[in-house]
Amino acid sequence: MFLRKSLLPLFLLSFISIAQAEKPAVFKVEVIIFESLALKGWTEERWKDDIEMIDLENATYVKPLDSNENMLNEQAKKMTEKKGYHKLFHQSWLVEAKEEKYATPILIQTNKGSDLDGSIVFYKSRYPHIKLNLELNRRIPSRVKEAFALQQNIEIDELPDKWQFTISEARKLKSNQLHYIDHPIFGALVQIQWQKGD
Repeated sequence: MFLRKSLLPLFLLSFISIAQAEKPAVFKVEVIIFESLALKGWTEERWKDDIEMIDLENATYVKPLDSNENMLNEQAKKMTEKKGYHKLFHQSWLVEAKEEKYATPILIQTNKGSDLDGSIVFYKSRYPHIKLNLELNRRIPSRVKEAFALQQNIEIDELPDKWQFTISEARKLKSNQLHYIDHPIFGALVQIQWQKGD
């Protein structure tokens, strides 16, 4: 009887330790999505005109943190139109680092002159990762319409008002390190930070 009583606290301690070990780590995940205002991106390569729409069926709106909790506010202030950037989206969230198959895609949507739709998935295998699936419908600048039509081998009269661009990329992340997702037309800055538990 004494042995049973003495083993009970050890059993409970082991159970609590296992439960804590299985609880996913929590990270602050922050994303800035921006347009590049440099016009050369439009005519540097031929852009596909038959891009499939991204799948947002499983993406979910997640309430962002208050902007004063962001890690990249200083970087965002420097991304001005004078320096060739137009910010489309800037939010951060607290996200559990689950396996990819259990991670919920976070919905990204905005309309700031250009239509941005997409999702991001934050997950952890051996290391934290982020997967971006973004679609930007951007108005074709009048100054490059003629050169863009020539590059795309389309008659200028047949050009639509907007053109669709996508980013579909997964990236391994390190905590407190700024990561840059590059694209000639638009891109993203991503940073994560591990949140200490109670």
